[in-house]
Amino acid sequence: MKANKSFFIFFILLLCCSTFGIAQGSNIVTLNVNSNEINSENVLQSCFFTWEKPDGTISTSGSGPELQEWLITVDESEIIEWKGKSSSSEDVVVNIIQIKRESGTKIFNGNILKGNGDPSGEKIRAKPSKKTNSEDGDYKYKIKFKVKGVNGTFRIDPKIKVN
Repeated sequence: MKANKSFFIFFILLLCCSTFGIAQGSNIVTLNVNSNEINSENVLQSCFFTWEKPDGTISTSGSGPELQEWLITVDESEIIEWKGKSSSSEDVVVNIIQIKRESGTKIFNGNILKGNGDPSGEKIRAKPSKKTNSEDGDYKYKIKFKVKGVNGTFRIDPKIKVN
């Protein structure tokens, strides 16, 4: 009887921990690219971001110079996934090939995060290992991407704040 009671308590604790204690949210940051228009002269005008927060709320950036200052705020326990998408054709693949730290708090273990190599749409997943601080500032990074069928590699420099 004592073994059954101990098992029952263990089971309840396990259920509580798995439901509440280790839940992690994912932030999905999608770089939307007008693949019909993009070239080296109009990168900022041809792109915008959408950010889906763990609670399902979606925020959308504008395009143009504001992309350089676009900021997402995440919790340290949350995963960030960057992916690309063509806003003008479902058949065009946008590959996120690299995230590179430019300045600010070093929130990831390395300065460069690489894409996963998926030919159907390369993306990057990472979890911050540190909160941003006022001394070093927000994490400013360069997102490097390629668009299938378009010559060149493109870059945009948004920001992340980690609580």
